[in-house]
Amino acid sequence: MKTGYLKFILRTFSLLSVIPAVNLYAVAPGQEEAKKEDLSLQRVKNEKSLKVCSDAGFLPFEMKTQKGEWMGFDIDMMKEFSKSLSVELKMVQISFDGIIPALISGKCDMIAAGMTVTPERKVMVLFSDSTFTSGLSIAVKNNEKNKLEFKDLSSLDKKGLKIAVKTGYTSDIYLSKTLKNAQILKFDQDSDLVLAVMQGRANAFVSDSTYVDLMDKGNKNKFIILPTKIVSDSFSVAGRKDDLELMKSFNVFLKQWRENGGYNKSKKFYFEDQVWRSQVAN
Repeated sequence: MKTGYLKFILRTFSLLSVIPAVNLYAVAPGQEEAKKEDLSLQRVKNEKSLKVCSDAGFLPFEMKTQKGEWMGFDIDMMKEFSKSLSVELKMVQISFDGIIPALISGKCDMIAAGMTVTPERKVMVLFSDSTFTSGLSIAVKNNEKNKLEFKDLSSLDKKGLKIAVKTGYTSDIYLSKTLKNAQILKFDQDSDLVLAVMQGRANAFVSDSTYVDLMDKGNKNKFIILPTKIVSDSFSVAGRKDDLELMKSFNVFLKQWRENGGYNKSKKFYFEDQVWRSQVAN
């Protein structure tokens, strides 16, 4: 073999030795990685407990008795779901505006807090089938001036007027996008909305229609409920985006709970009979 040719072969081999090896088993561009196994339902069963984040005070969905025990429509629903899984229900109190971060960080497995399904929230969490359909209503203090002046939301959208909402709630999101002139007062507790109007710190409060109706009945002749509901909304339970099996299990339960009469029984107790009022902490 000629010396020049031998040098060429050796030099070529040397260059190839420093080129990184090609991974013949690499995933082709655009091919998705295998999805992580969803153990959300099994995790809850293994831990023998279902941790649910909520914010007590949103009557009659989630509230606490004078003894500090949880009760409400959502609470009954989650108790029954826990029973169907043969696990213990553990309620976790979280302020509504921090409830999604609490879920994502692992402080709870699910959210049951009268939460409205919105496009913004759907980016962050996985929603169940609808658990309740409602809307937003407006309440103003009952006096002759307000009867003549306020007819709908547009009549309240004036400079100098103040409207109370719960921080992070649907009313907060909707009014922040809609109002041009009125000032929005944000509160962490539902009861503070009512007090703000009664004490003259706000001209109106806006909340879920069910809650507004309950406050009207509990404070006879102190409020005027404006006749037009602002929007219709749907409540759902929320879970982490990857917890598909847990949420699927809840949807199966919800369908069965409706079919076996449990849903209507709880709905009648909280929304019609209202014998629970004397048990609830002020």
